[in-house]
Amino acid sequence: MVLDNIEIGARIRKIREENYNEPRQIFAERCGLSENHLGKLERGALQISISALNKICSATGSTTDYILYGNSKTNNLKIRKLIDNFLDRCNKKQLKLIFRFISTLESYYDKN
Repeated sequence: MVLDNIEIGARIRKIREENYNEPRQIFAERCGLSENHLGKLERGALQISISALNKICSATGSTTDYILYGNSKTNNLKIRKLIDNFLDRCNKKQLKLIFRFISTLESYYDKN
């Protein structure tokens, strides 16, 4: 399977516009990339590196399979956006409490 830089860029732009509704600068910051780098990726002018792919996937909850090949369910991205926006408004104490809650919940589900 050949990677198509134009298609990869279109999928990244789709995540940014449809799921996050953010301008390129804000989305680049979210992903830990420069705005210029993100722009080149979105236009397909630059082949995506493993590092950039990892940053985008980590920041958005997207899968590498979706970004590289278009194969994935992206329904979870909207939920991820809501959770990210909520967590962005939390202070450190609240984040620690939320983390403990999620860890407890996860261990409960692991047992069942």
